[in-house]
Amino acid sequence: MAWWAWDYLVSGRVKYMYVEPKVHFSLFLEWVKPWPGPGMYLHFVALVLLSLCVAFGLFYRITSIALAIGFSYVFLLEKSNYQNHYYLMVLVSWLMTIVPAAQSASVDCNQSKQPSDFQLQQWNLWAIRFLIGVPYLYGGIAKLSSDWFAGCPLRQTIQSYKDWPLMGSLLSYEATAQILIWGGLLFDLTIVPLLMIRRTRLLAYAMCVGFHVSNSVLFHIHVFPWFMIVATTIFFDPDWPRRWLAGPTWMPADSPIDTNETVSERDKPTPPRAKRIVLVGLASILVVVQLVLPFRHWLYSGDVNWTEQGHMFSWRMMLRGKISVVRFYLTDERAGKTWTPSLREFINADQLSRMAMDPAMILEMGRFLEAQTRAKTGSTVQVRALALTSLNGRKPQMLVNPEMDISSHSKDFTLDRWIAPLTEPLSTTPWQIPVEEWEKHVELPKLPVVNSRPPS
Repeated sequence: MAWWAWDYLVSGRVKYMYVEPKVHFSLFLEWVKPWPGPGMYLHFVALVLLSLCVAFGLFYRITSIALAIGFSYVFLLEKSNYQNHYYLMVLVSWLMTIVPAAQSASVDCNQSKQPSDFQLQQWNLWAIRFLIGVPYLYGGIAKLSSDWFAGCPLRQTIQSYKDWPLMGSLLSYEATAQILIWGGLLFDLTIVPLLMIRRTRLLAYAMCVGFHVSNSVLFHIHVFPWFMIVATTIFFDPDWPRRWLAGPTWMPADSPIDTNETVSERDKPTPPRAKRIVLVGLASILVVVQLVLPFRHWLYSGDVNWTEQGHMFSWRMMLRGKISVVRFYLTDERAGKTWTPSLREFINADQLSRMAMDPAMILEMGRFLEAQTRAKTGSTVQVRALALTSLNGRKPQMLVNPEMDISSHSKDFTLDRWIAPLTEPLSTTPWQIPVEEWEKHVELPKLPVVNSRPPS
């Protein structure tokens, strides 16, 4: 997490995502806004320092809570920057606030009178294992779809690397695509059980390392592969770091003897019963939510990869290749004027790309344009959106109803009435016509005639 926050600072990502844009697509809480002035830079510096404090166990209880709050704040700021691994980092950071991880091999432990034989309870270990295992398992369950078995969008992704030296020709074979399709599915569904079994654990971990390194090379998904390579070691025996650091004199890897066998059950330090019940209860709630939440897309009609309803927080990874373009039409009926506003004035390219494929974000952008125009001109305008989207190489079609006036609906109106159903079939040949020419090949409804420039 320290590496992630530092990279955001030095790469200019903080400025690009949180300082320069005038519009932010917040997750859930619209009142959560970026700090003014240099606040966001200072916030990320604080995240670096807090992450290091947690890593070394310095003022752990305070810094772990501050890190969880600080990272969650950044996570909630910008929906267009959502990543599954950011969600996982939020969950892990909050779980670490209730796990007494600094009771051993920490600065706090060395500075206190904490006995060196302190033992964690089993639920601490299994709660962390659960969180690390969930993305693997649910990532596999999500792949049980017709598009994945057809090789979409995986096939299109690896085809983009066909010009690579040596590897390019290998990736162009259909056999390679099939190996990746079935290998990725089987890996996700079986890796957690293989990690749980002692005999297959080393092999499974080697598979994890290979899987995440290849993902890092092919998909450029930032910190996630390295986070998972390290975090997956939680499935090894809990004393493996001690044995690794101490060398072969510690004890055999398969020894059944508890490393703290000399400490009687009565003398083992444990949290008070009431506190233990509360902490176990909180961890249990987290487990239940994580088991149920990924299936909430069943509550909505349509393909979740198309509607985006239920996509987030569900570990749906590498399942949708979306190319989408959007244009807004603003109409002042009293003045008889219609124009298309420039979105780059308010959002950056990353926000625009993500917004154009998400009906809920298109709706939010349309409402902002209406409010911004009303504040500037004093006139109420109608807002319509033309969004054309290609999903997993399909021919592009309308994503939302371009005839519906966004400004005339309340914030809680049902998206199902606005999202156009996915009707284009999956094609064996991906759509390759440039986006600039899409409107020539797609049947469009009658759209407002643009007869004016945006008001200055």
